[in-house]
Amino acid sequence: MYIVGQILGIIAVILGFICFQMKSPRVILIFQIIVASVFVVHYICIGSMTAMALNIVAAVQCVCYYFRDKKGSRGLFLPVFFSVVMVIASILTWGEWYSVFIMTGLVVNAVSLAFSSAHKIRVAMLIKAPLCLIYNVLAGSIGGVIYESALLVSSVVGIIKKNKDGEE
Repeated sequence: MYIVGQILGIIAVILGFICFQMKSPRVILIFQIIVASVFVVHYICIGSMTAMALNIVAAVQCVCYYFRDKKGSRGLFLPVFFSVVMVIASILTWGEWYSVFIMTGLVVNAVSLAFSSAHKIRVAMLIKAPLCLIYNVLAGSIGGVIYESALLVSSVVGIIKKNKDGEE
């Protein structure tokens, strides 16, 4: 199971890298749903229940943000709601002391997905990714380490591209 989990982590890495090359926040959300879902199975396979639970919440929040954006509504309810759910899910599935890193990183992610700008989402990923990277190193998630490293690189490339192309 561990090897299957790591293979799924590599698949999530590839999808995550593609995700942050997208220009549309809606397309980023679709990819984030897929990435979080693949990571749910990955974390189950490697026995990391806090990360598994938080990725379930992350997938659900992306679905909610996707439909919220489709309706054109904004507001603070969803970011606050999902931040609270992330903290509760972390407490209920607490594994090790370093679970605080993935909890904090995914709370940043919950807030960032409320942004209407792909550029702002990428900038927030520069905060989220190092926190989740620390967790993944300590949890022994090879796929998670590669994913967060790729996310950092991909976010930087997207930011540079935005500055070069003037895309918002």
